[in-house]
Amino acid sequence: MLEIDGLILAPEKAVITEDVAIIADLHLGIESLMLDYGVTFPRVQIREIIENVEKIIEKYCIERLIVAGDLKHEFGRNLPHEWEDVELFLQSFSDLEIEVVRGNHDNFLATILSKYGVELTESIEIGEWTVIHGHLETNAKKIIMGHEHPAIKVRKEGAIYNFPCFLHVKEKNAVVLPAFSPLAPGSNIIESNSFLSPVLDLKIDVVEVYAVDKEVIYLGKVRDVRKAVYSESGS
Repeated sequence: MLEIDGLILAPEKAVITEDVAIIADLHLGIESLMLDYGVTFPRVQIREIIENVEKIIEKYCIERLIVAGDLKHEFGRNLPHEWEDVELFLQSFSDLEIEVVRGNHDNFLATILSKYGVELTESIEIGEWTVIHGHLETNAKKIIMGHEHPAIKVRKEGAIYNFPCFLHVKEKNAVVLPAFSPLAPGSNIIESNSFLSPVLDLKIDVVEVYAVDKEVIYLGKVRDVRKAVYSESGS
């Protein structure tokens, strides 16, 4: 397994340190938002997320789970299915220590979490690392964050292949998590010129990329990945 400064980059889209797992960007209830547009979308995400977290707990002997923001999806309100999905998630891991960092999508989430004695915080310290979501500036020295949904999208013979990614931003001492939501398409870093987060105010070209497939694979810096992809496509 690949490591960055003692952090294990797990192919299950989590960072592991000792008995702690850190995930980000679950966006629970995202399917219910489609109802506002008259589209019925099956609620498949919550079951898959619970199953994936269960695999992480068993495989890495996890006792503490940290969600680095965007546990829920809708900005402006608690949608009925969001409430149900967040409660089901918390109930499924009632024997686990769960901590949640506030993300930019987590408005009104505290109302749900308070029923289960879970606090919504701005950051969490884990050893020498600070876990944040990433939508706000920070003075932390070593950072684990989400928010960016990094991915690599490659077109080959008419098909598009999507690979979630971890990013190592050495200049900021930051590790960026891929989105844990299976419905989050990801932001294609090889076609991006900058980050969303004010924490990552630097050129994206120099950032190191770790792609997630059945395992985590180090691909080099973004500029190297761009060259390889464009050379392969002939563009």
